Amino acid sequence: MDWDCLLADLESRFEAEHRSSIAAQAADLAEAEVAAVRMTDRLRGAVGREIRLRTRGGTPVDGVLARAEDGFVLIDEGDGLQALVPAGSLAFLSPLPGPAPEPDRHRRPTLQAAARELARTGARVRAVTPAGDVIGRIGRVGADYLDVVVDGPRDASGRPWLAGGAPHSGVVTVALGALDVLRSR
Repeated sequence: MDWDCLLADLESRFEAEHRSSIAAQAADLAEAEVAAVRMTDRLRGAVGREIRLRTRGGTPVDGVLARAEDGFVLIDEGDGLQALVPAGSLAFLSPLPGPAPEPDRHRRPTLQAAARELARTGARVRAVTPAGDVIGRIGRVGADYLDVVVDGPRDASGRPWLAGGAPHSGVVTVALGALDVLRSR
């Protein structure tokens, strides 16, 4: 019996099994890494790029992705129009690259903080929901709602007009959970 050949054969089998095990572990690790990537991670990788998205209510928002946070994305739609889209309203997005590096974990702005800033500046907004649009200025921002002081376009009789049968005047409370897009100039 040639012990050297037998031992060499065993060593090559063990080496092949070891390489196969490492390859299987690498595949498992790669799959686990992909499974941990969130959509907002991929959105951060698209900041500064053209993006097309649709909300769960079907609202199209196309433009340059200006900011991607855990709770919202900010899209520059051109001509001074910006769209603040809650992350929970995102339905379809294209194109999305791979994930960006984790942001530094300093305090990050929330959708409510961005809406409060719009209220402070007195910016005119269009709150787009599947039930209709509300046009006006944000009067108050709560934990899960916006109060919009209605000043939308006027109909033939001079009353403010709102799509979807929303009230024509006064203050309209919009549930943040129903918000598809908050547009402003």
